[in-house]
Amino acid sequence: MNRSDSTFTPESVTEALRREGLRITRNRRGILQALFESVRPMSLQEIQSAASVHEGSRPDYATVFRMIMLMEKLHLVHKVNLQRSCSYYEISDPRKHYDHLVCRSCGNVVLIDTPCPIGDAEKKIALQHGFRDLSHSLEFFGVCATCP
Repeated sequence: MNRSDSTFTPESVTEALRREGLRITRNRRGILQALFESVRPMSLQEIQSAASVHEGSRPDYATVFRMIMLMEKLHLVHKVNLQRSCSYYEISDPRKHYDHLVCRSCGNVVLIDTPCPIGDAEKKIALQHGFRDLSHSLEFFGVCATCP
């Protein structure tokens, strides 16, 4: 997907996937809708369940896995480290940056909606070590205000 796209919608992602030769089925539309409507990172099983709500048909696990792997390769989703036994993914709008607060007690995940605190450091690290196209994932772990 072009990093300068002014819109990031299910339709624009659908077009990006079509350009990669992927046929957009009802199950795949359900997966996209589930990702766009989620307010937190989801496991592949959660994506599979949510997709069935949107399109009335439950995609098989292999379909969800392959689609998420392709979308991750295209930088349309990214993996979020929640220090849990399975992987979690969320949609990745190229105009935004995603950092999280994770409650160790209840598991609540909050997207931090402030400028990235280490954006400048990331640029310096890339220059210092000769890297390009550097990215990072930042999760803070603690106990939320509603937990004892």
